[in-house]
Amino acid sequence: MTHAKRQRRGSLLLTVLIVVVILTLTCVAFYDWAFAEYKAADVGQRQLQTKLAAESGIEYTRYLLALDEATIVSGGGLTSNPADMQTILPGADGQYDPRPALRCRYAIVAPALDSYHEFAGYRFGLEDESARLNLNTILVADARDPRGSLGRSLLMGLPGMTESIADAILDWLDEDDEPREFGAERDYYTSLSPAYEPQNGPLESIDQLLLVREVTPELLFGFDRNRNYIVDNDEAQLYGIENVDNSTGSLNRGWAAYLTLRSGERNLRADGSPKIDVNAEDLETLHAELSEVLDADQANFIIAYRQGGAYDEDDEEDTGIEDNAGPVEQRKSAGSLDFDYEQGGSVPIDSILDLIGTQTRVVENGETQRTIVEEAFPEDPGSMQAYLPVMMENLTAGGQPVIPGRLNINQAPRVLLDGLSYTMPEALPPQAVEQILANRSFEPATDQPDQKYETWLLTNGIVTLDQMKQLMPLVTAGGDIYRVQVVGYYEAEGPFTRLEAVIDASGVIPTISSVRNLSPLGAGFTVEQLGFLE
Repeated sequence: MTHAKRQRRGSLLLTVLIVVVILTLTCVAFYDWAFAEYKAADVGQRQLQTKLAAESGIEYTRYLLALDEATIVSGGGLTSNPADMQTILPGADGQYDPRPALRCRYAIVAPALDSYHEFAGYRFGLEDESARLNLNTILVADARDPRGSLGRSLLMGLPGMTESIADAILDWLDEDDEPREFGAERDYYTSLSPAYEPQNGPLESIDQLLLVREVTPELLFGFDRNRNYIVDNDEAQLYGIENVDNSTGSLNRGWAAYLTLRSGERNLRADGSPKIDVNAEDLETLHAELSEVLDADQANFIIAYRQGGAYDEDDEEDTGIEDNAGPVEQRKSAGSLDFDYEQGGSVPIDSILDLIGTQTRVVENGETQRTIVEEAFPEDPGSMQAYLPVMMENLTAGGQPVIPGRLNINQAPRVLLDGLSYTMPEALPPQAVEQILANRSFEPATDQPDQKYETWLLTNGIVTLDQMKQLMPLVTAGGDIYRVQVVGYYEAEGPFTRLEAVIDASGVIPTISSVRNLSPLGAGFTVEQLGFLE
């Protein structure tokens, strides 16, 4: 009996030990699970903090773009401004965690240009989309060319581009199904496996170009796969681009660095008020508005031009002047004219530049007179330097609120300016490109205010008046749609978020056009590169 009791006691002890072990293992497993959950929650929270920081950077950019020009300039500008776009602590009242591992910051970065005006590295600032070639407006430029080859020529300026790919891109964009000389249309794409239809309209993403015949990821995105504006050592070893000379690094970031789908500038004055439309129907009101910004000769001349058109002594038949006007009887300065506003203005002004170096004729009772109105906008450089910035700031010949798709000559990389010269050598010869690069100011408002308008090429003698007229539809000196890459990060090593946004400031309130999460491509930047304050 005693032996049996001892056996039962031994079995009970063994059972208790087994239960204790099981409970201990369960507790350990629960602890490991709970700790893992805690770590996951902590990582998730820290990741969320970097995402919120990056989103704060986008909203901060919207705030900057909503400021008036004078405030932006006094604050350091938008192009390179580390004080306002690097190591920023989101939050209020300066209440931040004293531990670096728990302090989250954001930085706003954009691609930089080297002394050769090629892409090299990064800066803390915004990227003007007008410094890129707008694919969605390239067909408009193509339509201006009687030969119908301007679009192809513009694309041929891109490094590594071929006529075959250029025509295929244009065919992908245009609405018809008729292939260009070297292009590809619906018949080609529907014969593939799997088959698909061409876009035949504006692109929604640059990535869609990968569907175009012969366009490869290497050509479109180059070596910089993580989009940090630098070709890292591991990226440089990935591949080569066949039959393309990349000795200058012009294809390090691929065609995507030179292309945009959305660019434009506000057709407003610096204070945000509308410009005066010189083609307005009410000439009396137009004259009153012109008199507020121009002298009497200039304001009167514009009204006289609207009524009488351009007068050319060498070829009167091409001026629209009535044959019965007869020979010139006298000449008058525009300031001495009186107008019959009721007869209106039958002659539109195609470009502000049409007023320069031009004379007109007096019109009375609907009849062109023999009296010549002397020029009020002389073509000599000294005079143009005085009046042309005033005209460009205050006048417009179109009236549209936003002018889309023109190329920013002050910020565009060398490749695109060379491409424009290749396209229109008669308007922008290669030596003119070199002069632009040598004399331009990246952000004119903080350096050379006269370069706020594309006509600085004319006033500085880089191009002639006729050349400037050809360039005006294609070039500008600045834009109002910007691209930003915002990085949210911790001062100590930790999670990060990289967001790329396009912000449209061409309207009354800056709006976010698109946001892309670049985080899956990697951190891109180290904490030391982005910077932090001790």
